[in-house]
Amino acid sequence: TSPQEYLLDFRIRRACTLLKETDLPASDIARSVGYDDALYFSRLFKQKKGRTPTQYRREKKDRS
Repeated sequence: TSPQEYLLDFRIRRACTLLKETDLPASDIARSVGYDDALYFSRLFKQKKGRTPTQYRREKKDRS
């Protein structure tokens, strides 16, 4: 994988952890993993995970 792809995967994994373990808004999580544009982050997240950050959080909380 390219360095860019590795960084994207790392950021998405970190965002998943934050979505599961905190109640931070998705926009704050986007900034904390290196994206100033929450909408862009949400699009990237959906491309990688098949759901939006909000949907991902809801699914993970429902399983807890």
